Amino acid sequence: MKFGSQLIDEIKTRIKVSDIVSKKVKLSPRGREFVGLSPFSNEKTPSFTVSDEKGFYHCFSSGEHGSVFDFVMKTENLSFVEAVKKLASYAGISVEDKVYKKEDIIIQKRIKNLKDILTIANNWFHNNLKRELKTNKFLQEIFKKRNFNENIINTFLLGYAPKRNDTLYSYLKSKDFSSKDISDAGLIIISSKNNEIFDRFNNRIIFPIYDYSSNVVGFGGKALSQNQIGKYVNSPSTDLFKKGDLLFGWQQSKNNPLQKNELFIVEGYTDVISMHMAGYKNVVAPLGTAITAKQIICSWRISKEPIICMDGDEAGQKAAKRLPELIFPHLKPGHSLNFVKLPFDEDPDSLISSNNLKDLNLSIDNKLSLVDYVWNNLISGKTFNTPEKRAELEEEINRLLNLINDFNVKKNYKNFFREKFFEQFKFSGKNIKTNSKKEFLLSRNIIDTNKIAERVLIGSVILFPSLLKKTINKFSSLVFSNEGINSIKDDIVLLFNKKKTIENLNIRATLLNSKHKDNVLEIIDKSILLHAPFLKSKDNLDLIEKKWNEYLEVYLKKIDNNNMKKKANEFLTKLNQENYQRFKNIKKK
Repeated sequence: MKFGSQLIDEIKTRIKVSDIVSKKVKLSPRGREFVGLSPFSNEKTPSFTVSDEKGFYHCFSSGEHGSVFDFVMKTENLSFVEAVKKLASYAGISVEDKVYKKEDIIIQKRIKNLKDILTIANNWFHNNLKRELKTNKFLQEIFKKRNFNENIINTFLLGYAPKRNDTLYSYLKSKDFSSKDISDAGLIIISSKNNEIFDRFNNRIIFPIYDYSSNVVGFGGKALSQNQIGKYVNSPSTDLFKKGDLLFGWQQSKNNPLQKNELFIVEGYTDVISMHMAGYKNVVAPLGTAITAKQIICSWRISKEPIICMDGDEAGQKAAKRLPELIFPHLKPGHSLNFVKLPFDEDPDSLISSNNLKDLNLSIDNKLSLVDYVWNNLISGKTFNTPEKRAELEEEINRLLNLINDFNVKKNYKNFFREKFFEQFKFSGKNIKTNSKKEFLLSRNIIDTNKIAERVLIGSVILFPSLLKKTINKFSSLVFSNEGINSIKDDIVLLFNKKKTIENLNIRATLLNSKHKDNVLEIIDKSILLHAPFLKSKDNLDLIEKKWNEYLEVYLKKIDNNNMKKKANEFLTKLNQENYQRFKNIKKK
């Protein structure tokens, strides 16, 4: 990349000021900033501050102030060119070795002009929406249905583009902007047939999109009528707007100090806003395209382990599965991903809109780390009962390891996979006599929400038998789909009915000395904490009971849904007028 504003902006995007300063100054977090002892003066009380949000450092004792480039120049006695090259290398950016010249004045003016146009257009869209919502019943109904209140409208600066074809163009022309500048900003379309000019966005809800320096650089527009071409339309690629580089919701997330270490990456604009309303303030989304490596690298500026929360449909899960290979070359110590699997055919917006926040929260509680997610994808639904199949798995693991560039990360991934491989195949063929038992041994690594729920419901009681005092009626009425777990449950109920009270270790000891030993060991293996982290709170039985009841509620609801689907299918196989009506009644539920 050549020297210039684009290179400078790219470095600022990839590097936090605190990352560079912390190499020379021991920093401690304080609110939105970091503090430490000044490298420019001898002091005993810290007066040196760093703000990643504002992109600068300030020393109150010496008056030194500047950007990350200034810091490197002053602490390492480098020229500006040398500091840029050093930071570019740290950020993984190659720089063309040529003499640096100040930015061309014409280009600077052009970029500033585009930013001015987009800022004015953004305010125009936003004011349109606020005005229209006072009288436009159609818009009022849409925003009421979505629960997009005034606070949300102002937080995301949502806007409205009217139906007419050239209202924005006429407005910007009245502000003395040329047709070429308005076109370069991506706001109009010029017909190739007769040079007629149209607003790119009309009859749409407008979502402004910011760059990583808080400038409006483009827009997304959602159609307000079904016959419009394209449900969503984005700004075209411009000098300022690159879809694969930016994230919707970044501006709102970077300004939120309350959940600084947590960031969700979802699929769409409405997912971002719905989760924001539900209390998840740090949420971003790609701009209608697949997530890119650059977007993930930028997300690390807010959270070192952002949570991937793709839609629960086949396309969403397929998109999630491509991410590990995409990000493996960029992994570095402390920076990774987590993955959430939502119920089938659901997305964050649909779950929140249907008041089904519990399913969303449960899915988030059961999130998987990147390495566990990769391992599950490697073995899920597969058998490795021959040396050749195990060799194939080992070959695939080695291929993935070779994608990782960081030595320490690669070493630890290699150790993890070695341990998992040994654990998976440490039993000889003589020990694993039947396919059914082998499937049970693999079951804890297969993402199946019903199996997970059953394991948590029975495992919680084994680990914390005092739960039975408050939940025995609910627990004893359960009929698990897994016969082995069901048998364990029956024996636990018998033990409780005999003694009415069970010591913590007594129930485990009793079960581990019975025919259930292998199954119980699998159930209470420490990996259960991945699905039920609340079990770590050993001294908070009230919390464990609350979470157990939440799992139970979701589990029973899914069973009811499955039963209704089964009945619906039965009605369809014997279709007549009466059964069709029954089918419709079930579908409504």
